[in-house]
Formats: sequence, structure tokens, C-alpha cells
Amino acid sequence: MDHTRLVGIYLAAGRSSRMGCSKLNLPLGNRFVGSMAFQAALDSKLEAVIAVTRKEDSLHWLAPFSERKGWRLVECDKANRGLSASLKAGVSAASQLGASGVVVLLADQPNVTCWMINRLIEEFLVAPDYSYISYTHNGVSKPPILINKRIFLLIEDLEGDQGAREIIRGRESDSGKQIILESKECFFDVDTKEDYQFVKKMWQNIRGGEG
Repeated sequence: MDHTRLVGIYLAAGRSSRMGCSKLNLPLGNRFVGSMAFQAALDSKLEAVIAVTRKEDSLHWLAPFSERKGWRLVECDKANRGLSASLKAGVSAASQLGASGVVVLLADQPNVTCWMINRLIEEFLVAPDYSYISYTHNGVSKPPILINKRIFLLIEDLEGDQGAREIIRGRESDSGKQIILESKECFFDVDTKEDYQFVKKMWQNIRGGEG
């Protein structure tokens, strides 16, 4: 097996119901909430990135990458069934690309960095028999999460809003590796208007006024 073919699955098919508008299209400086971690994924050591979206969504946040190579769009026609449907669509597309594993990323986590993604990849290249490699903060597994190809079939059993964490909390819990990361800001996700205002302020402080 080629252990070097790792593909990113960028889950961007959520409804943004708690925000009341398309949160991925909200601006952060001269970019968008949905663009931040996607840029990190494209700049990482991933072989390719699959953006999983829903058909009716505005994809303004993806416009800056229209000329960028290394990614493809997958529209999930079952997105209304929850996160699991988007994950299955992404894994199916990654399997068609011959992926030896996938790194699952959430589009509403703008603070995920290229370094975080590459750390997962580097750990996997050293020990490709791990079922998964994830981050953990305060004892809780956090995305992004790397999933080995050999447990792709377990994803087919997921339902509703179950995601990759359901697998690593279950029977595969002892067959992977967790990397402790103390900075909770790395995993911050944007769900509400208050979250958005918070992350804007965060980026203003950390990035020197960019946000």
C-alpha cells in the first residue's frame, strides 16, 4: 500500500442554522470563515483536498481558489441527513483517488493551521498502522482527525450528525494516537453570531488587525 497518498476531506455542507446565514461566507479580514482552514489544507502536505458542499449553497468563500490546483468539489445530495452523509461522500471521493487515509477538517474552524495538518501527516508516515491520529484538548478528541483507509468501512455505519469522533471513541479507541494540544483557540468553531464576533477579535489581536 502507498502510505503517502493522504487526502483532505473539508466538510462544508452544514446548514449554518444557529448563525442564521451562511457562516462560511462571513468575512475575516480579506478572506472568509470558510477559506481559512481550506487555505491551510491546500498549503499542507496533503495530496489533494475534497471540499464537500451542499448543492443550494453559495460558495463565495471558495471563489479565491478557482485557479488553484489540488482540490475538487463534491456536492453531497444527502447533506440534509447530517454530518455523516457529508463524511461518507468525502470518503467515497477519496477512495476513488486511491487515498491511503484522509484528514477530516471542519470548514467552520478558521484557526486550524497548516502545521496542525502536517503534524498528523508526519505522525502517520512514521507509523501507518494507526487506525487514526487525532488531537486532544482537556481529554476530548478534536478535529482535524486523520483516518486510516483500513477503517473506512466503519464510516458507512455512521448516521445523522455522527462524525469521525464516533469511530475513535468506539472499538478503534485503542488503535490510534492522540496528540495533546493545549491551545483551545486552535479548535475554535464558528456556530453563532457571538462566535463570529469572538473569532474576528481573535484574528485582530493575533494577526495584527487582519480580521
